[in-house]
Amino acid sequence: MSAPILDLRGAGFGYVSNARVLSNISFAIHPGEVVALVGRNGAGKSTMLRLLNGLLRPQEGQVLVQGADSAGMKVAEISRHIGTVFQAPEQQIFNASVESEIAFGPARMGLTPEEERARISDAADRCGLTEVMATHPLDLDAARRRFVALASVLACTPALILLDEAQRGLDRENRDRLGRIIRDESAQGRAVLLVCHDMDFVAAHAARVLALAEGHLIADLPVADFFADAAATRRASVEQPGIVELSLASLGEVALNARAYADRAAERLRKGKP
Repeated sequence: MSAPILDLRGAGFGYVSNARVLSNISFAIHPGEVVALVGRNGAGKSTMLRLLNGLLRPQEGQVLVQGADSAGMKVAEISRHIGTVFQAPEQQIFNASVESEIAFGPARMGLTPEEERARISDAADRCGLTEVMATHPLDLDAARRRFVALASVLACTPALILLDEAQRGLDRENRDRLGRIIRDESAQGRAVLLVCHDMDFVAAHAARVLALAEGHLIADLPVADFFADAAATRRASVEQPGIVELSLASLGEVALNARAYADRAAERLRKGKP
């Protein structure tokens, strides 16, 4: 397996010296992986996200970014490898047009003008923004503002993208667009971490689940194994995705039908009928 993009080794953090929000967290994310981070409100997901993108630094253990200890890296250095799309895109949008917002990162990466234009055009096209490049981002609807923030990250081609509830509030068309982007990033060898409460979206797009409860990593499992583990889903306070509930209901119906068939067969035998 290739070297991890991100590697947490016993990482912990607390906002008060004697209380840990996160304790002894260890996991790695490799190129091409799509991983979901799940757990109830207050489990530590937001703090985890800030540890990963360098806005917070671990008070115990290590967070390694491309093999380097993030403790010795500036946020700007980390952002070259790890891009973040915040839950509220207004927190990261600050330019006067969609085009200038998408162009901000590539313009500072030492690219040729042709490479910059290609990055901007590709990100805008993938995010459905080509027709609104001259528009102020805050004049767009909420869904398009979210895609402006995503396009500004995509244009920088980080090795790992952190998506904080990026699917929230999107209609079917835009959810499908986001899903395609996630699949494309994975196919190109880049990784995606979804911080997500929508288990249907997790089941559809993630291959692996990291579950937090009370500041501890309680599960690191393939997505199917996680949803099959009733104890883990219950402790993480997440609901089964609809497809799993449907499958369980179907299995239950098959079992009931099989039992009814067996009962009828037994009754026929008792009556001496073939």
